[in-house]
Amino acid sequence: MDSHPEERPAKRFKHQSYVDTLREVHLPSALKQTKFDQDLGETGSHFHEALLHWQELNLAPAFLKFARDADPLSASMPLLVHNWQELVKLWIGALDKSDDEGLKALLDLFQKLAHDLRTTLAPEYPRVLKRLLQLLPRSLAAEALTALLATFSALFKYVLVPSIDSELLQQAWGAFRDVLPQCHPEVQRATAEVWGATLRRLKVSLREDAVRILASSSNEGLGDACAWIFVTACKSVSQTVHTATPSLIAPLVRYHLGSEVPEDSFTLIRRVLTALIHHCKGPEQFSPISDAVVSLFSETVKELDEDKICRILDVVSVVCSVRQGSRMSHKQLSALLAEYATLPLTEKTHASLLRFATSTLTAGEMALWMAHGRKVLERSWERPILGIELTGALSDLSWGGWKLVASSYVSSNTHKLLDSHPARTLELLAALQREKRLSDMDIVWKQRFQTWVEKTFASWEHTEQNIQMLEHVLELSNLLPALPKLLVSIIGETLQAEEPRSEYEATYANSAWVLGACMQGLSERPVTEWGDSADIAQWTTTVVNKWAWSGKALEGLASLVRARLALCR
Repeated sequence: MDSHPEERPAKRFKHQSYVDTLREVHLPSALKQTKFDQDLGETGSHFHEALLHWQELNLAPAFLKFARDADPLSASMPLLVHNWQELVKLWIGALDKSDDEGLKALLDLFQKLAHDLRTTLAPEYPRVLKRLLQLLPRSLAAEALTALLATFSALFKYVLVPSIDSELLQQAWGAFRDVLPQCHPEVQRATAEVWGATLRRLKVSLREDAVRILASSSNEGLGDACAWIFVTACKSVSQTVHTATPSLIAPLVRYHLGSEVPEDSFTLIRRVLTALIHHCKGPEQFSPISDAVVSLFSETVKELDEDKICRILDVVSVVCSVRQGSRMSHKQLSALLAEYATLPLTEKTHASLLRFATSTLTAGEMALWMAHGRKVLERSWERPILGIELTGALSDLSWGGWKLVASSYVSSNTHKLLDSHPARTLELLAALQREKRLSDMDIVWKQRFQTWVEKTFASWEHTEQNIQMLEHVLELSNLLPALPKLLVSIIGETLQAEEPRSEYEATYANSAWVLGACMQGLSERPVTEWGDSADIAQWTTTVVNKWAWSGKALEGLASLVRARLALCR
């Protein structure tokens, strides 16, 4: 066999930083926590069997002393029950003196003790919890931290959960809430898994109180930890959600509807729902959550409380927009849009209605658009600004039903809106022109639009609103055959401006921009349309004398001169 002396041996171990080891820390599975290898006799206890086991494996001085003292006090289950308080006292004393190596054995022993004694430990529960929490901010090794998490889980499972006491639950979370900000983010994430498992185990009657207690802490610097708790509690295997999920999500949404700090509670809900949407495989797996949200939506809109309606609309918008709403079924989307006609169209609900309508329509398919799309748009156009913004948003999102459903509302409402909301309407038309959605408009619509532009800009007045409208009109140049004549007139009026430099420094709507934009727009049209009416020489002299400092004006003038010279050649 050939030898290869130059080959370096493969590394058996890979270096990991402390933070890397923390990322691999997770709460042991429920099956692993409840699995015990020993078959006990009638008077045996898991605590004593584990004590004998660890005596063979662990040589930490603090643990060995505890083992010697505890062995005669726990030789049988009757002795364990009789001496449990003394054992807890010894255990706390050993914990104070133990290093990381001894901690693993001591923490594992307490898990067995909690399993054997259950609620018998209740009188010492606050003391034990307080002592365990002192370990959490310490830089524990990954194995010791995993054992600590399992100990918290066992303490909650065998003492806190069976108590069915809301006050005890609040005290427990209060203790954690004071300690978690001192911990590394990865430790907070791992601790959140303990609380997630605890939420699953709570009785339904206590679960809503727990959700409220936890959610109220999301505005106290524990936003990440609270989100991790709910996500951990709801996630299950194989891209599904846990059976307890509806009883967690519904109270969480109800808390948000009545929250005094809705921004923080909404952030929490948005993060939880987004994580669960990405976790679930499809609408069927996500249905426990989506059904709960749709049910709460139907209940809330009947209350006619605008604050609550806005909040539930924002929650629904998250569910329908993440991953293009692919986790919502056609039936659920139809149920949501069926309520749109009953929603109040007010200034307060405007933004939420826009998000809701946009997300639900883009999440659906042709059948949904035909059944509810027209009704939604018709209702939205009752508030013109909402109709304009919704139509523009659907166009920007390349909504598949735009041409079939939305385009007719643009053509039928444009001329009325140009009189009532000219700037917003022109902004919409410019956005649609960029997406090439106005090419199918009929000749009558184009002629009426041309007439309106000529009438509006016939007598040019230098105001911010007019300049904003001019910007959009220039984008619509292809629809306006007579635009060059108007631009020549506007340029002539603008060249007469006095003190353009001070005007430029005072406002963005200045003569330098008007000249540059109009000249650039004019240069893009055939020279035959403006060549006879434009006095290029005079314009050049005036611009150089009064706007030589403006790059925008000079650039527009240069484009115009190049276009004129190109014709001469």
